[in-house]
Amino acid sequence: MNQNKIMFFCVGTGGHVLPVKNIIDELLNKGISKNQIEIVTDSRGSKFLDEIDVKCYKADVYRSDIGILGYLINLTKIFKTISNINRQMDFKNTKLIFTTGSYIAPIAAYLSWRNKKKLFVQEQNIYTGLGNKIASYFKSTVFASYPDTRNVNQKNLVFVGPVIHKNIKKSKKDVNKNIVIGVQGGSQGSNEINNLIYEYLGNHKLNKVKILHIVGPSNIDKSKNFINYEQLEYVENMNDFYQQIDIQISRAGGGILEALYLNIPLILIPYKLGTTSSHQQMNAKFLVDNEYAIICNNYTDVEKELLLIDNGNNDWLDKFKSQNTIESGNSIIVQKIIQEIKNGL
Repeated sequence: MNQNKIMFFCVGTGGHVLPVKNIIDELLNKGISKNQIEIVTDSRGSKFLDEIDVKCYKADVYRSDIGILGYLINLTKIFKTISNINRQMDFKNTKLIFTTGSYIAPIAAYLSWRNKKKLFVQEQNIYTGLGNKIASYFKSTVFASYPDTRNVNQKNLVFVGPVIHKNIKKSKKDVNKNIVIGVQGGSQGSNEINNLIYEYLGNHKLNKVKILHIVGPSNIDKSKNFINYEQLEYVENMNDFYQQIDIQISRAGGGILEALYLNIPLILIPYKLGTTSSHQQMNAKFLVDNEYAIICNNYTDVEKELLLIDNGNNDWLDKFKSQNTIESGNSIIVQKIIQEIKNGL
């Protein structure tokens, strides 16, 4: 058999797994066989991959809560994971390893080196996490979503733009007569964002604004029955969601670039805990500095901005709806993958 497989390594949240799902969808649409694609994930990541009909190995991957020290203390667990992946996966016929970061990225990088395979890395944030930072110092190509990505081996960095869902399309649309605000807290939902919205709706009636609120899995609350307010547990087609909204309230993870790609102004509430906090704060700062977004750090900030919008202050919308230069990185990444796995055949 020809060595023309691609092996994806993705774990954890939708921010790390959904880019792989989107890339695989495009590869299949380009004629790449499902037999050429394999995935290594974990129990957290596997729930985002149910609909993909390719070989998927669910590994027990150690995840540190105390940074690099945790990995050093648990090297035995890590090498056990590496050994299990080596036994389960077809490295002999693999041409390319691709990782989207997090705690599996160093394992993917090590296995690319050990098995002498090409390594591609995709980074969603402006400040690279520990996993992708380590991977970037192996022989690799790192595809960046932001033009000024930091905390990474710059020698291997290539700015291409974010990975966008294949169904999301740019199109011209008018601002709704009554502003529609979309609210989402990421793939895991966000109790903090949900509660901020509930608090505002408990204190204020929506007059010139409608809110479409993605509350996250199993978070539908039928007691939250407000005028001009609709709860959604999950949205299958995000393009339909984006076509309905004029402003988005969300975290500041890698997924926010979908809204930016569609020129939707952002009200950002960055995550405040752990290493994710620093990534999201830096993503948010970039977008604020480029007048694509504003940051709200607490309820007072959220209340102030929503009152401005609901009182017909459309200058706010005009100010932040500047034309952006972010383009999707999908086509470049997919083209590079196809070139690599077909090279030498």
